[in-house]
Amino acid sequence: MLLVLGMVTGVVGQAHAQVVADGDGDGLDDSLEDTVATQFFPWVWFDSGEDSGCADPASSGNPGTALARVRPHPADPGKIAILYTVLYRQDCGDWFGGGHSGDVEPFSLTLTPQADCPTGYAAFALKTIAHEGTAFEHVDERLLGNDCNWGRAAGGSPQVARIYSAENKHGNYASLSTCESGAAGNDHCSESYTLPYTVHNVGEDGARRLDELSAYQFPGEYAWSAVPFSGSLDRGSDAGMVRDKLVSDGLLARAG
Repeated sequence: MLLVLGMVTGVVGQAHAQVVADGDGDGLDDSLEDTVATQFFPWVWFDSGEDSGCADPASSGNPGTALARVRPHPADPGKIAILYTVLYRQDCGDWFGGGHSGDVEPFSLTLTPQADCPTGYAAFALKTIAHEGTAFEHVDERLLGNDCNWGRAAGGSPQVARIYSAENKHGNYASLSTCESGAAGNDHCSESYTLPYTVHNVGEDGARRLDELSAYQFPGEYAWSAVPFSGSLDRGSDAGMVRDKLVSDGLLARAG
């Protein structure tokens, strides 16, 4: 889809018509969506106790796979909501919650317009969700101070633009203290090492920019289709559907 929109370009305040591509029909330029999804994706810290191969396919030499749905925020269309899901081959267990094939771990950001930022947007709020839908569900929310550079690719500090992935279970936390007390004290996090990720924009359900994930390190798996995610392993024990995370407005960071 092509739209002609009034956009601010060049000198701040000088608006003119510009043709932009909006293939998923949500009112945002696709190239803007791709840029902010990549620029604002944080450093992901792992604990030294993470079992070998548990973070697959991410490794020090291979970026892992993260998906992003980018759209105007439902609570404030002037802001952008990014819902990320980090994909893993498996949940390795590590405590009495057990393990399973595949792992889909969400977190979200709200961006606010800011003309002096390189992307035209700044990081407004972060929301992390660990063990969603279980007795150990934990949510962290942080205001980010309208930071232009909050994000790994944006040049943000790994001690500021960060989230923590719990040892072997991969639930996302915004701080070490909440992770260490998470899951009745069974979760563990540290700043032992980070792993790189490539972010892929999935579009919208009615205008999918991608769905089948074979080209994204997970053969036979899907972003939008109603198929349980099993990390391309067996189907005996899975992580549920990726789409359940992508369509949940309850996972979005605050807009105000």
